[in-house]
Amino acid sequence: MGRWLQGLPLLRLLLLSAAWLPSSLAAPEVTDEVIAARKWKSWGGPGGRMANAGPAELVPIVSPGDTIFFRAYSGKHLDVSNNKVYARRSLHGARQAFGIDKREAGSIHPGDRVYITSYSGMRVEVNGEEVRAVSPMRGPRQEFVIERMGGGTSPIVVGDTIFLKAHTGKHLDVVGTEVSARFVNEGFGFHALKVEKPSR
Repeated sequence: MGRWLQGLPLLRLLLLSAAWLPSSLAAPEVTDEVIAARKWKSWGGPGGRMANAGPAELVPIVSPGDTIFFRAYSGKHLDVSNNKVYARRSLHGARQAFGIDKREAGSIHPGDRVYITSYSGMRVEVNGEEVRAVSPMRGPRQEFVIERMGGGTSPIVVGDTIFLKAHTGKHLDVVGTEVSARFVNEGFGFHALKVEKPSR
């Protein structure tokens, strides 16, 4: 007990010196953002979702925020040039990379309404039969229903053949290098797109 009493003046000195410290060394102010961050359940932020830069071999499930590529029946990947969508090259380059997201949390499933964002930050949209990437908006023109060949309810994964149905009820189709939305029915050929992710 004697040692504890001997340390008491030292404790008082430490407390008094802490009061004289500059405010830059004081503890940060606790704001609503700090409280929300402390409630996170993982490093991914609210909801536990983390941005995924993992290769297809490690993370085959497609989730919001993922970078994906769409390969047409011709073997060429969709790309954006001068705000127009084409299928011209078999390449995993910047112009062929698309971000995918949706308004709800969780991985992408058949029947989800998704938004496809090009490398320029503009979302792919359908206006009439024309497919372009000209606006960052998330409106009806930029919304697609993702459908999987063979159906099912499990998440979309790398290698799945999918169809993108626009707000017009027509599916994206590829003829030559041109990408349009001209036909209501889906078929394996012109409408089919294979989902790919960057490899290691």
